[in-house]
Amino acid sequence: MKRNSKILALWLLTIGGFASHSIADLLPLFWGKDLRIATDGNVDQGMIVMMMTLSYLLPACGILCILTERRSAKLVNACLAVVLALFNIAHAAMELPSDNAGQYVVLPMMVVIGLLLAWQSVKNAKE
Repeated sequence: MKRNSKILALWLLTIGGFASHSIADLLPLFWGKDLRIATDGNVDQGMIVMMMTLSYLLPACGILCILTERRSAKLVNACLAVVLALFNIAHAAMELPSDNAGQYVVLPMMVVIGLLLAWQSVKNAKE
């Protein structure tokens, strides 16, 4: 498999992993668990923007970068992949241990995918 195809697949797995992570947090609703937290009802918009940037915008930019053969795009893709890998490691370290068993499946896999993505992207940028 060509390296670009591998990197593209890893970016798509990253988007799917973030979606699965969110779904795993919401699944207890189906068994009647109350997931509300104590809050005044105001949502921190900065946190929402940050999470959407990390879970969608960053991977989308990485996919767009890998679709071109320009050296600068390969370097940007590698930088985005390394940032995402570091975020995945930090997020797993903060989130685990968890009372939600689904996170023990999703988060370690996100770390593995992030590291593979960074490794493949850096190798691609060096070519």
